[in-house]
Amino acid sequence: MKTTIKLQRKIYTETTTLGELFLNDKKFCYTLEDVVRPDGVKIIGETAIPAGLYKLAITYSPRFRREMIELLDVPSFRNIRIHGGNTHKDTKGCILVAYNLIDTKTIQGNAEKGVFAFVKQELSLGYDVYMKILA
Repeated sequence: MKTTIKLQRKIYTETTTLGELFLNDKKFCYTLEDVVRPDGVKIIGETAIPAGLYKLAITYSPRFRREMIELLDVPSFRNIRIHGGNTHKDTKGCILVAYNLIDTKTIQGNAEKGVFAFVKQELSLGYDVYMKILA
């Protein structure tokens, strides 16, 4: 059995990619990522991961020194996490989650705990959990 979280990218700016995250097909929060670049173009710490389907795991992050959600097997990327933050300066390629959309460059109201709890519960029930990122 599997559970899929959906991230629908919606707004593309010069510095950010904004979207909405859905849990059980219900909008849960907003997302902020770095810029989506053409296939094969990557600026380390300033590029959003490719759209696609990624398995999620809860792993220990040495950078944050705690357990976090990690997207596994992202081509040309490592240590991609889901966490709180407000602007593209907080992301380094990761997916930021927050309850409030302030403008096209800022989100606010950390939603990480809610997403983490959902993923942890699904994993504890024996489900494989995936994130589908739609362009």
